This record gives sequence, C-alpha cells and structure tokens, in this order.
Amino acid sequence: MIAQYLINDRARLGLVGASTHSFRRTALTQMSSAGIPLRVIQEISGYRRLQALQRYLKVLELQMEGAIAALRF
Repeated sequence: MIAQYLINDRARLGLVGASTHSFRRTALTQMSSAGIPLRVIQEISGYRRLQALQRYLKVLELQMEGAIAALRF
C-alpha cells in the first residue's frame, strides 16, 4: 500500500510530521471535498457515529465559499 510506504520512508522523503493519522484525515477530507456523501465516507472510514467523523474532517475555506456562492435569493 502506497500510504504505508510513504509513512515508512517519510524521513527520506522529507515528510516531517507525517503520520498514518494525517494521511487518513487528508484522504477523508479529500473525499468530502469531492462531494462524496458523508454516509459513504463513514462506511469507508469505519466510524460508527457520524458525529465522530464530522469532527475528524477539516472544513476548507474554499468549501465554505462554494456553499455560500451556491445560495440563490
């Protein structure tokens, strides 16, 4: 698995501070940004409670701007 390879060689690759946790958080956040439904991400990630998953996901400023821009009055 590529993620495990990167974790094992993170010092050689110059990935200071990288961990399996940071890769996991990034992957789940990217899925959310791509519009994958939270319920699907929940199944992939193995979280039992949606509330726990939502705390894990980073909300990007670009996402908030897109949400506001989608409003029609």
